[in-house]
Amino acid sequence: MGLKEFYKLRNDFILIGLTGRMGGGTHDVGNILCSKDYSNYFDENENENLLLKDEIEQVKKNNINEGLKYEILHNFIKGEGNFTHFQRVKYKSVILFQFLFDCKKDEKKEFIDNIIRTIVDIGQYKKFVNERFGSNFDNANFVNNELKDFLNVNLTDEIVEFFKIGDTDLHQFFEDSIDKVQYQKLGSFFFGAGFCDFADKFFDTLDMYGHSVRIRFVHILAYMYRICGKVSLESSLIIEEGEENETLESKNIYFNAQTIKYLIKIYKKTFGNCNVVIDCLKNSFEVNYFRERFSGFYLVAVNREESSRINKLESKINRISPKIGVKDDILKTIKFDETEYKTDHFKDGNFAAVDVENCIQKSDYHIYIDKEVKIENVYNDDESEVELKYADRFRLTKPQVLTLVNSQINDYDIQKKINDKNTFSYKSCDLQILKLICLIKQPGIITPSALERCMQIAFNAKYNSGCISRQVGAVVTDKSYSIKGVGWNEVPEGQTPCSLRSIYEFKNGFSNPSVFTDFEKNGRYDDDEKSFKDKIVESINSVPVDFKDELNGRNCPYCFKEFHNSFEGQKNQVHTRSLHAEENAMLQITKYGGQPLKGGHLFTTASPCELCSKKAYQLGIQNIFYIDPYPGISRKQILKGGNSEMSNPNLYMYQGVVGRGFNKLYEPFMSIKDETKLRTKIRPVENNKVKIKTLKKIFEKEMKSDIVMKNKLDELFEDDKEVIRKLTDIIKKGLDNNSVHDEK
Repeated sequence: MGLKEFYKLRNDFILIGLTGRMGGGTHDVGNILCSKDYSNYFDENENENLLLKDEIEQVKKNNINEGLKYEILHNFIKGEGNFTHFQRVKYKSVILFQFLFDCKKDEKKEFIDNIIRTIVDIGQYKKFVNERFGSNFDNANFVNNELKDFLNVNLTDEIVEFFKIGDTDLHQFFEDSIDKVQYQKLGSFFFGAGFCDFADKFFDTLDMYGHSVRIRFVHILAYMYRICGKVSLESSLIIEEGEENETLESKNIYFNAQTIKYLIKIYKKTFGNCNVVIDCLKNSFEVNYFRERFSGFYLVAVNREESSRINKLESKINRISPKIGVKDDILKTIKFDETEYKTDHFKDGNFAAVDVENCIQKSDYHIYIDKEVKIENVYNDDESEVELKYADRFRLTKPQVLTLVNSQINDYDIQKKINDKNTFSYKSCDLQILKLICLIKQPGIITPSALERCMQIAFNAKYNSGCISRQVGAVVTDKSYSIKGVGWNEVPEGQTPCSLRSIYEFKNGFSNPSVFTDFEKNGRYDDDEKSFKDKIVESINSVPVDFKDELNGRNCPYCFKEFHNSFEGQKNQVHTRSLHAEENAMLQITKYGGQPLKGGHLFTTASPCELCSKKAYQLGIQNIFYIDPYPGISRKQILKGGNSEMSNPNLYMYQGVVGRGFNKLYEPFMSIKDETKLRTKIRPVENNKVKIKTLKKIFEKEMKSDIVMKNKLDELFEDDKEVIRKLTDIIKKGLDNNSVHDEK
């Protein structure tokens, strides 16, 4: 029995959102998923490159059970229809489509002039700290000349004709196109080669001036749409006014996401099945939109080794050779990447800004691309040795036998540590993608790894945290991944977490005085002789009286560290009320009976700070697995600070499933045994001896009062081999006699 209908939703609608830092590998993963030729890679009959099988064999040598899992995945993906390439929706192309829609004119010349004028106006409307197109003479001149020349050649009549739409709202235009069965025209345009080629060339042209400036151009356009739902000088002024008055509107926060939703809907109606990759998402509220809107949505975070990530950015900019200068462009791009990653504008109510860190934390699946490795080519090519990215290691187009060239390590102890089976080894990008696709298509086809099991517990544990700033979870295990302690950032036992306290009590009187400390109730500051309580009341009175209405019945907790540091004019982490998740997990072991952790593992949803790193080092933790990098110097100052390399813990960015995706990908639709029976019809063949014993018991029960017949029955069942034949003969004779009797 084929179960195609059973898995139809999983096969016909898969939406993968990619997120991550610049140069981290989102585009590489997108290329793999969207390659029409990539599915052939998994079939040795089509592609004799056996490196993926070689990697699986290596995994089996280290851990046979884990290796068998990947072998099952490799066999599954080669099944008919189990791998289909994805359609890519580039986020920047969506922004460009919206931008062209806003700039549209019926005549080509007017269309181009409007595009150029709008770009320059956006750059001039406010004095930015960072350069944007239109913000100075050089880049404005580039837009008015090079970009205009590009548009004169490449803004084809087909594109101009398509955007002769009239004065209508973009999303209403989508609605009308679907209702009036014009979706095929729209789908063929956006996903067709003409617009895709134009979009790529458009951004390549802007890159010629400066990659960092081009990125900021897309950034400000996306930002405007999230604020105003359109791009114009008027909307720019609205943004400026909102920023100054801290009254940014959020009604359009999902504008870009809704456009993508319409494009996905149109693609499905135009082309049938819908396997789509969105490359790439950088706003966590847009991520939430897709998670709530589509059950078939999976967010995948992609990252690579830090030096490799920076090298990739530098190589890209070197190839572009931008007009603002390679070195200058590299520095600006790296700086903007840091801003994208670590922004906290959302804390001030600005939900329209990018916040890559939050996107990574919400991801269902984490792909990590390890550093570059050298590959030795034994064939007679021009180059005897080629250097490839780890991500590209398993995508060769011709048969080759490749061997990894080990880095020259003279220290025997270091080599021994590397060969230690307890030292984690990153899986290739291809193997990680293989696992993701198989789990989406056939949830529960394999069970989680020990790493995934432990990280999922740490991930779930963080929701116990009463910290109102950031929730972190941690797990510590022994060498065999047996969990010894679970922790989350929380106040010591016997104290009340911040999330359960209310700032109102400072003003209205302490109805629950025990949940506040003596310092909070009576502590004073030397500089102005005011008490902590007085300063809190001042802070409450400094905001509009109607702010309580905004809470709409919600609690109003506050962060002691934030207020105390502000009152003292300092920034001191020591005043946090909570234990960190890692130290909490470690202390649980001491609290409830000490157990050794030497050679064990630490799993944490955020890499450990300096203080927790020292504790992990002292306990002899060998491997630390984390999802989100914590800012600080713990890696360079502490985790790599040993006199011997052997004593330093290994720090690994996490690979695998976690969070909401854990149950979606590992919970099978039905038990594997039941599904296998339905598909194969294989049942155990019943043993004749079992059948004979069952028959004998039935007959004995019926003949228990007839000793003569019971003895004859015993004689009949003495010969197991002949009893079935003899019983058949007796039954036949009985039936014949019965027929003769009926005739009479």
